[in-house]
Amino acid sequence: MNKELQKKIEGKVTTNKILKLIKKFGYAFNGLKLAVTNHSSFITHIIIGFVVCFLAIFFKINCTEIMFVLSAIFFVLISELFNTAIEESINVYTKEFHRGAMISKDSAAAAVLLATLYAVLIGIIIFGPRFYELLKFHQII
Repeated sequence: MNKELQKKIEGKVTTNKILKLIKKFGYAFNGLKLAVTNHSSFITHIIIGFVVCFLAIFFKINCTEIMFVLSAIFFVLISELFNTAIEESINVYTKEFHRGAMISKDSAAAAVLLATLYAVLIGIIIFGPRFYELLKFHQII
């Protein structure tokens, strides 16, 4: 095979890989769009996440604390997406009551609950002392 033909083939392969990668990102962004437009709990978690990020800036938390806060926020959001994926998959399969379907849906919801509990605990540990000092400073407590 001559070098010119080989370059054309390699160029097409690279272009195809890039197009496939862009298409995959498109699916992911579509999933986020669907979560935002169809699930109020996802929107609620995003809003709370932004409020917590504002508090992190306001209280000037350190890098380690920022990592914990961001991991907690993303853990909740990711759990919510998995919960939605599991619920919607089961809904496609059956509308009738099945014990296995109930266990799957309830377990996915429990995962979101645990992720949220983790986020709340991280918030209390990181922001609790700062709120206490702020209230003490303003002589509210």
